[in-house]
Amino acid sequence: MDKKKIYLPLFFVLFIALLFSAYTAAQRINHERSNRTVEIVVDYSQIWELARRNNIDIREVLEKFKESGVTGILAKEQLIEDLEAQGLIYTKSGAELFWDDNLSPFGEEIKKDYTYFITFDPEIHKRLAVNLEAKVGGVEAFADENRGLYYVGSPLTARTLNLEAIGVGFPEEGIKAAQELGLSFIPQVRTWPEGKASSLEVVFEQLEGIPNLSVLAFNDPDVPGYPHLMPELKERVEKLGVPVALIEFFDQKGLKRLAMDLNKNAIKLHSISSQEMGNITPSRALDRYVLAASERNVRVLLVRIFQNVSSANWLDFNTAFIKELRSQLESKGLHLGFAKPYGSFPVSYPMLGVIGLGVIAGGVILLFQVLDKKVSLFLGLCGVVLWGILFFIDINAARKLMALASAVIFPTLAVVSTLEPESKGLGTSILKLLKAVLISLMGALLIVGLLPGAGFMIGLEQFSGVKISLLVPLILIPLFLILKREEDNPIKTFGRILNDFVQYKWLFILGILALAGAVMLLRSGNEAGMVSELEIRFREMLRELLFVRPRTKEFLLGHPLMLLAYYLGYKRKYIPLVVLGSVGQVSLVNTFEHLHTPLIFSLIRTFNGVWIGIIVGAVVILGYEFLKKWGKRVLDA
Repeated sequence: MDKKKIYLPLFFVLFIALLFSAYTAAQRINHERSNRTVEIVVDYSQIWELARRNNIDIREVLEKFKESGVTGILAKEQLIEDLEAQGLIYTKSGAELFWDDNLSPFGEEIKKDYTYFITFDPEIHKRLAVNLEAKVGGVEAFADENRGLYYVGSPLTARTLNLEAIGVGFPEEGIKAAQELGLSFIPQVRTWPEGKASSLEVVFEQLEGIPNLSVLAFNDPDVPGYPHLMPELKERVEKLGVPVALIEFFDQKGLKRLAMDLNKNAIKLHSISSQEMGNITPSRALDRYVLAASERNVRVLLVRIFQNVSSANWLDFNTAFIKELRSQLESKGLHLGFAKPYGSFPVSYPMLGVIGLGVIAGGVILLFQVLDKKVSLFLGLCGVVLWGILFFIDINAARKLMALASAVIFPTLAVVSTLEPESKGLGTSILKLLKAVLISLMGALLIVGLLPGAGFMIGLEQFSGVKISLLVPLILIPLFLILKREEDNPIKTFGRILNDFVQYKWLFILGILALAGAVMLLRSGNEAGMVSELEIRFREMLRELLFVRPRTKEFLLGHPLMLLAYYLGYKRKYIPLVVLGSVGQVSLVNTFEHLHTPLIFSLIRTFNGVWIGIIVGAVVILGYEFLKKWGKRVLDA
């Protein structure tokens, strides 16, 4: 079978698929560039508390924060204890109130088994009555007009503690201050037990009256009404007309479903918890916020106040922090304002179909490396049929599966097709590495083409199978190399390898490989652990020097060792070296699996990893040659 006739159609399909993917990538870059507005908001309860402690008017505090760069305030729905702490209400049991003529002139109207909340503020009175009636029921409200006292009675006693978690609306003072200062207002709604459609209506009617409402956030592990009232919740949020907040690293049941039902009308929000704020340094906090906005498409930053500073300068300290945050965000091409969601992203189903065929073409080319051409083509045809069936049954699952296939196929092809038995010079080895990088980038580009859309950009949808994409190529690469490069029958070769006496050094190397693989899997993702303080500082230094930090596993491990593998040539004893070197190609493709990262950043990260990796690899090769010559001299002496 003519080799040219076999490869030409496959290359043509792959080329068209790459063109379509490049078009999709260009659309995504434009989409990302069109939304560069970031909202910096502060926690209203913190501002109120610090203003009170320092005897400063809260409006004056908010004005100073606005001047430094704050664009809005986030207010958690208040609890009974919040109103008590602010001196806006005080609580009495029905029995206490019944026997105290000084407190209540209503006598037998008081129910002894109720809990009563007493206030001098008619707005607080109304807010308490409306929210408690909607969420608890059985509420009684009345007023002593002569003394200006307002009463709200609830059937839940203080002893049951059920009232502790019931939200009772949002601070009028904060809403008014936000309106007057031109700040956005983000309410964080609490969930309540036994939600009903009528109670949802009451809660959201209050939200509709808030001016400058920019985003809607939820406070608890479940959104209100989950799981039975999701259609009603969607209807109320749609009427409100603002996006919902996706709080990073805080999964809330029902929220992703709600956001998808709202046609992805959602915005990512990042915050540092109050517990973390007690230990984090300002520089580390700045790094967290800037990374979230610039590299993960976060568009709302909830900045909590540093409280572990002297009372004399806490305001100046925190406003200076906001100014520095603003400066660093602007240096990344971001600007401050009211955040907006990413708009709809057009997806062409015919283009998706062709891109999927491009992945299959790459798979057939990989199979050509080790299998008979007819067998490879037959397996490719089976892949086309399966792709077509899945495409029409569940296109979303089909494209995620094909993206995973691309993440496995192309880094494997990159190494298997470029590594030869003969040793190469440094220049040729660099060209080989660049060719491997180009092949891996093809797979990355196909992933970008298969998984477009705002849902992926904000984390509502994700690349499926990250661990598989990291591990499987590292298994396939040595397998395919043995099948391709060993002259004997592959089955006999594997049998001989299995029966070989294993030296302790190889057991040690295999252990190192297994440990490296485990560490790579554990450290994949945004919440990866096992990162030392020294490495964090090293990462920050690289980010400052290079704008976008390259991945350590690429420029310090994968690319240098792969360059050394090309330099030495394929030999069975070098398979552990090749596996470690292949980490660079696997990691390169994995970079583009993080679809919430702006595409330009992923490209720059890859570029930085390659050129630094080549320099490190050249140093490794020079060191290898020096040690080899030095060792020879010692032996000859």
